[in-house]
Amino acid sequence: MTGDNPSQEFHLTPRGWISGTHWEFGTVQGNTVDRPPDTIETWLEEMVLSYLHCADVYSWRLIWYDPSMTKTERKKARSQFPKPSEEFPG
Repeated sequence: MTGDNPSQEFHLTPRGWISGTHWEFGTVQGNTVDRPPDTIETWLEEMVLSYLHCADVYSWRLIWYDPSMTKTERKKARSQFPKPSEEFPG
């Protein structure tokens, strides 16, 4: 989580994507969501720019991954489930 912009964690598990903790203005919104023990990857979606008359701009970054899995295995797991967002780069 960074800065004042809204951000949301997403955890990739063998069951699919699970929403994680959500922040706004540096404060957790709702409940803190712990990373599930079987998480393959955790990604953070952050609003980069907010525009009044067009779509907001978001960035995605990988913030954690299971070190016992290869990059190829993680990519294959990502391809098995719908993206958590249309903007997701994976």
